Amino acid sequence: AKYANQKVAPPISEVLKRNEGSHPLLWGMNRIGEDFYNKNLENPEAKKFIIFAEKLIRAPLPTEKPQRVIDTTGKNPLEKKILIERMYHGFGDFVGKPISNLCIAYQLTKDKRFILNAKQRALNIISMDPYAPATGSDFNNGVVLEALGWFYDAGYDFLSAEEKEIFKKAITLRAKLVYDHLPNRFEVHVSDNHVWQITMANLAIASVAVINDVPEAKEWLTYLYEVWTARFPVLGTTDGGWHEGNGYFMVNFRSIIYLSQMFGDFSGVTYFNLPWMQNLPYYLLYTNPVAAGNSATGDMWEKYPTGGRGQAWFTDALTFRMENPYLNWYANEARKRNPQYFTGTDEYLLYRLLNYKPDRKLTVTSPENLPKTRKFPDVGVVAMYENLANPDKSLSSFLMSNPFGSSGHGHASQNAFTINYKGKIIFGGAGYYSNFSDKHNLLDYRSSKAYNTILADSLNQKIGEEGYGWIPRAISGNRIQYALGDASNAYGEIKSEFWLNRFKQINVVPSKTNGYGESGVTLYRRHMLQLEGGYIVLYDELEANKPVKWTTQFHTPYYTILADKTANINQQNFSVKTDVGNVNASIFANSPLKMEVHDKFYEQPLNWNKLTGADGKLIEYVNQWHAGITSEAKQKFRFLTIIQVKDGKTEVIKTVSNVNGLSYLQVGDWNIKAQLDGEKTASLQVFSKENQSLFNYGNLPILFEGKTHKSKIKGSSILLEMDNKKLNKQEVVDELPDVAKYDRN
Repeated sequence: AKYANQKVAPPISEVLKRNEGSHPLLWGMNRIGEDFYNKNLENPEAKKFIIFAEKLIRAPLPTEKPQRVIDTTGKNPLEKKILIERMYHGFGDFVGKPISNLCIAYQLTKDKRFILNAKQRALNIISMDPYAPATGSDFNNGVVLEALGWFYDAGYDFLSAEEKEIFKKAITLRAKLVYDHLPNRFEVHVSDNHVWQITMANLAIASVAVINDVPEAKEWLTYLYEVWTARFPVLGTTDGGWHEGNGYFMVNFRSIIYLSQMFGDFSGVTYFNLPWMQNLPYYLLYTNPVAAGNSATGDMWEKYPTGGRGQAWFTDALTFRMENPYLNWYANEARKRNPQYFTGTDEYLLYRLLNYKPDRKLTVTSPENLPKTRKFPDVGVVAMYENLANPDKSLSSFLMSNPFGSSGHGHASQNAFTINYKGKIIFGGAGYYSNFSDKHNLLDYRSSKAYNTILADSLNQKIGEEGYGWIPRAISGNRIQYALGDASNAYGEIKSEFWLNRFKQINVVPSKTNGYGESGVTLYRRHMLQLEGGYIVLYDELEANKPVKWTTQFHTPYYTILADKTANINQQNFSVKTDVGNVNASIFANSPLKMEVHDKFYEQPLNWNKLTGADGKLIEYVNQWHAGITSEAKQKFRFLTIIQVKDGKTEVIKTVSNVNGLSYLQVGDWNIKAQLDGEKTASLQVFSKENQSLFNYGNLPILFEGKTHKSKIKGSSILLEMDNKKLNKQEVVDELPDVAKYDRN
């Protein structure tokens, strides 16, 4: 791994040398243990944690029984397997976390009561069947493995020779359950999510604990270190983004923090200085702001629409190793708004104790002067803000088109948009994460049907890495924000064997009847502008190798859509009933459009595996509202969409002229010209004399502030804005993301 100053990670031989010595080895406690003890003596958080550990001692030893009971009567074998896993979901944490917490309490206090109670608990879980449902799943086994490693290392002096052998045998068995299916597979897999999320960290911690006592442990650690060095961050590259969306990104937070700390300690490489890490605060700030809606895409996004406690803990943890005043602002805002998240017993406690400095002072800078728009090209997201420092009081929007396609927990949402207002998600992804690959997931929630993007002859984009998009352009202005997404390669039949197998498991064929198949799409470029005053403009360039009925979709996961009347057959209108303002949309074309508004899913979600929310209650899957506007069959086609999001009344859109497909519209202070004839050169121009701003794409003449302007490069996108009587001109053309370029190093 390389970072800003080009330091290279050392070979594994050096890493193994640094793990020689006596127990406790984890976190270098055989070297820093006394300092760790002394510097935390007066740490208020450490004192609070010790009180918590006192309660753990008094808790009864756990037994091997389900965390929740679910009736499996009438379920098929696959559903029954999933339901049994659900019954024991979290069991590993329930039995394993107290052990590591008690070991930490012992290292903070040197009080033998804590380590002796940890020993009781560790011997208790050693007796549990590693192949039974309670601790046999990959996650539960991983946490138990880590807990055993924790005690073996921290409590080594409290074990007899016979007990040490028992622990080594148990750790080896459980470690091999994780490790044996990794070599020659995991390192070349696009992303084996469960390993990167949880079990890689579990195995790494256990490997270090027994590195000098179990011969295989050196092999385990060698493999993990070399894969980490070569591939971290696995679902990002340099821009700070995570290509599966923000829902499941949170499942990776703990491993990112602790493995960066652990492998950094071993190697001398500061993984927190990697370019991806340095850009990570901006990705969090722009795509998952504090107390406001996120980009609303990917598995499980709807469970954490405003981030939640995991996001708050993670950003707070990053501040201990990264010097970024905007990150510090973010973490401070999270603490101020949600003090209930910070109880001092969360899973980043040890990390904070390891990095504790009593005189730590953080420089805090509001993001109010950061660019209003930021592009994360490697993961295909552009975020546009009216007020980045106050997203809970203003308008923001996102355009997504992912070079990684829709693998893993990612969705077929290329060229989809999300619009948030006053912290609420107005337009976003639809549906629910009922399961990774049940009927609702594969036919609806994961598919393009659930997103604010385009269907061709009612067919989705393909699921898998092959169905990709990208972000060729973006411009950050003062009064106009701009992004361009390209999803021309997103359509067609599903090719991924992984996903075809998932369809097969539930006896569903990804045929045209079910919304999948070859649609013939050859071009789909979506231009998106956010204009000052509460306007979003979309301009879609669409082509196929045959006439296609194009459908542009709109989903409001929390609000109701109402169809509005129109006197023009080439225009459709609807409004959204919200609690935060007035929202409406008008869609224009050069030929007749039909609109359908409804509150039904393509495939109804069912909470068949009894998922519960944070309150412990069963999640109810309520219907959501959708609008689809469909064209006649056309080989080349254009949509123009104007969305208004306002506190007060929305404006009437006036048609100034419509000649030869060139539509000239006025709304508020803005003038919009768009070529809607698919046979003519695509052109879009948006300008406002009052706002002294103009955007241009295509071949329309550019007249701005009394002067004629020309593009330097044919086909470019141009933004002209006056700023204190000074012209600010930005011109952009397509630029490939780093992930698609050759390795320049």
